[in-house]
Parts: sequence; C-alpha cells; structure tokens
Amino acid sequence: MKSIIIGAGPVGSYAASLLAKNKGMEVSLFEEHTAIGTPAHCTGIVTPEIFNFIPEKSKFILNKIYNVRIFAPNGSALKLGFKQPDIILDRVAFDEYLFNLACKAGACPSLKHRFLSQNKGAAKIKDLSSGKIKTVKFDKLIGADGPNSIIGRSTALINQREFFIGVQAVVKKKNDNILDFYPLPDGFGWSVPVDSQTLRVGVAVRKNSNVAFDSMLKRYSGRVLEKQGGLIPIYHPGASYSKGNIFLVGDAAGFVKATTGGGLVPGLGSSEALEEALSKEKNYRALLRPIRQKLWLNLRVRRLMDSFSEEEWNELVAGLNSEGTKSVFESINRDDIGRLAFSLLSKKPSLVKYGLRHAKEIFS
Repeated sequence: MKSIIIGAGPVGSYAASLLAKNKGMEVSLFEEHTAIGTPAHCTGIVTPEIFNFIPEKSKFILNKIYNVRIFAPNGSALKLGFKQPDIILDRVAFDEYLFNLACKAGACPSLKHRFLSQNKGAAKIKDLSSGKIKTVKFDKLIGADGPNSIIGRSTALINQREFFIGVQAVVKKKNDNILDFYPLPDGFGWSVPVDSQTLRVGVAVRKNSNVAFDSMLKRYSGRVLEKQGGLIPIYHPGASYSKGNIFLVGDAAGFVKATTGGGLVPGLGSSEALEEALSKEKNYRALLRPIRQKLWLNLRVRRLMDSFSEEEWNELVAGLNSEGTKSVFESINRDDIGRLAFSLLSKKPSLVKYGLRHAKEIFS
C-alpha cells in the first residue's frame, strides 16, 4: 500500500515516521519549502505533554518557563506558577528531528515539491526546482499541509473553517522569563521569553490584526529582529477529517486549541490516531475522540472568553487572585482543561455566574 503525505512539518513528518514502520506500507513525503523548520510561524511554546510523543532532548529546548502573568484590560495581572514548566522549543531542531525520524523509518522525502491536485488515486505534484509536474499514484493521501490545506479545500473537507490571524515579532529585550498572556477582543496576545534577552511578542485575532499587533508591540519596546505571520485554524467540532482514502492531520484538520492557538500536541496525537486507523483498519474519527473532546472544551472556553466585557475580565482576574484558585492553576496541566475547570469551580463556586451569564454564547 502506498501513502503520500503532503507537508513535512512536525505533524506530517511524525505521521510519515509511524506509517513507514509498517510492513507493506510505502510512504512518500512531499514538502514545498527548501528547508525543514522554516519559515517559523509559531511561538514554540508547549506543555510537557509534548514528551509523550518524543524523547526529552536538550537540543530541542531553548527555555523553560515556570511563571505566567494573565493581564486584565485595566493593567492588573494574575501571576501563576507552573508545577511543570512550559517548554520553548527550538522549532528548527525539533522539526528536523521528526523529519529525520521519517527518513530513518524509510519514508522517501522530497523537498521543493508542491501538491497541485488529485484525482482517482493519482496526485499531480510540481517539482519546484525543475518546473516539471509529476503524476504520483497513491492508495492513501494524507494532508499535513497546514491550516489552509489545499487537500482539504480540494476535497471539500474544509468548508466551514474560521481562522485567527497570527502576527508575531522576535524582539531583542531583556526580560524576567515570565510568559505574559493578554485576553483581547476576538483573540489573545502574548509575550514569550526565548531567553533572557529575547521575546516573541504577538497576537492572534479574527480581525484588525495589525492594529492589535502594533498595540501589543508598544508594550515591549525593543529592537525587532524579524516578523512572522500566518493563519491559525479555529477548531470546528462538526468538521470532517477524512473522505474515502484521503485524510487530514494537524493544522490541516483544524486540530488547534482555541484558547491558546497550540496545535503541536493535538497534531502529533492525530498522527498516532491515523497510523492506528490505517494499520489496524479502524475508524479514524472514532480514534480521534479524546483529542476532539479536549478541543471541544477549549472551543467552549474560547467562546466564553470572547463574550466577556472588559469589566468582567477585570473582575475575573481580581477574583482568581487568591491562594486557593492559584494553587489549582499551578497543580493541573492546562492541557487538561476539563479537570482544570472543575477544580476551579470547586475552589470558587462563584465562577458559575460567568457560565450562566454567557451560556448562550458558550453553547451556540
């Protein structure tokens, strides 16, 4: 059986490494860029859950962050500590590691190759070096080609997708190694320390991204080393992730946490689900259920966050600034959002009022 994977980012490469280990599975991996890990589009921040998929290696890790500040619109902040630190990845080293895993497993990598179209088990792929168009036959076609997936759009698997517009700058600025998070109208902003002298400052919003970004950048005046940008898909619970012999994984499937824009952990999880589905002839969507449940909860929290007024954000940040609620944040992995929400309500039942006040927005 021959599988073609389009997109050699971390999720595509990880899927290739898993599938190529199966006897009788021939895997070809195509990537349109000239180098792995570039261009960079994300903050590189992940929870320690990432090490459920890969070994913890120092070469991946640029920084570890043990504290976060959540800022209210009035400038007040809730400072929290992490029992386990958030990890700032060196995305080039991380992506190259997964790409090399795919190569070692026997996947056939081809850089500078762009997917054009597919029909009846054959894909048209353009060699960007020579300009020639190849016809590559497949039994399974896997889209790991990002949030605006060509495979997803050409097969109508993407038809109701919404996006955040992400804009980020790498800023040379001395810092205190604390992650800053800002709730914004229709999105969020951040400052992520890469090291003691460098920050990644950015926003992810549905509209007016340049205005929001300029405002965020003014908070962290420093020398801008580079700017980055891209689309961040907003998870849609009713979306489809496969059609016949075509499958989507990672950002291409919209597997991104709506609260933070994080997609590496659910994306790598979707690759594992796909490998099990194909190797054991199981239902892909059913295997995705644990990932989808977490993403659904994140989406509900996002809708609640988006419905808050500035006054409610000020009130919430002040109300959470107690030892009891802070201990909940500090002891529970933020990827486990269901347990986190339940524990917060147990410590501070008055938080229920926000859910009741915004029930229509949360469940619409």
